[in-house]
Amino acid sequence: SMHDYLGQHPEIFMSSQKEPHYFSRDIDCFAGKIKEISNYLQLFDSAGNAKYIGESSPEYLYSEVAAQQIKEFCSDAKIIIMLRNPPDMLYSLHGDFLLWKDEDILDFGEALAPQEERKKGSKLPKSRKEIKFLLYFDWVKYSAQVRRYLQIFGKENLHIILFNEFVKDTAKTYRQTLEFLGVDPNFPAEIKVKNPSKPLPNIAVRSFFCKYPHFVNKLESSSYADLVKFLFYDIGKFGQPQRPKKLDPELR
Repeated sequence: SMHDYLGQHPEIFMSSQKEPHYFSRDIDCFAGKIKEISNYLQLFDSAGNAKYIGESSPEYLYSEVAAQQIKEFCSDAKIIIMLRNPPDMLYSLHGDFLLWKDEDILDFGEALAPQEERKKGSKLPKSRKEIKFLLYFDWVKYSAQVRRYLQIFGKENLHIILFNEFVKDTAKTYRQTLEFLGVDPNFPAEIKVKNPSKPLPNIAVRSFFCKYPHFVNKLESSSYADLVKFLFYDIGKFGQPQRPKKLDPELR
């Protein structure tokens, strides 16, 4: 949502592809990841005379090399980091992994359990080859991650947003971000929910897709793509147990 709000500002241009993942070169597992500099620069061809141009790739915080790569690309870059409560962030991440067919354990608590085994290359989904991607707890080592950006960019170039505050008072958080960037803080952005919760597939469909990932991937790239989308996303609404929409308070 913040990406879209910033993109409305006349002094700011945000890339149409929200998450190009270009600088996270140690994490090579994202669909649509841009790897060539020429393709990356094309994202900003329409920037015109904007004071700032930007993009939003959340895994730059997790990546061990992205901060330095960004610094080398743009030494005076302004960095905006949004931090979400770790339990909620991981629960959301788990849901995304299920949607992307990168996780085959539907229960969130059970998915957290095999972290040590996964570091050794076992208990990995058939569709996932990037071990680092599924080490859930490593995603929320905020202290070390933020410290990396502080050391490379300095406090004056780093703006941290707490997700709960963003949700509680989006307009105020947006205005503070504009003040950090030194652009007109009174610009009236159209504030509305941009990222509603996504439906998750049912257990039966989930199991089939994880058991035969290569077959499913071939279907997705064929004329049957719409059918795959219906089976994976829509049929999950009917008759089968679903992952709870909210995290179990006891697990938190």
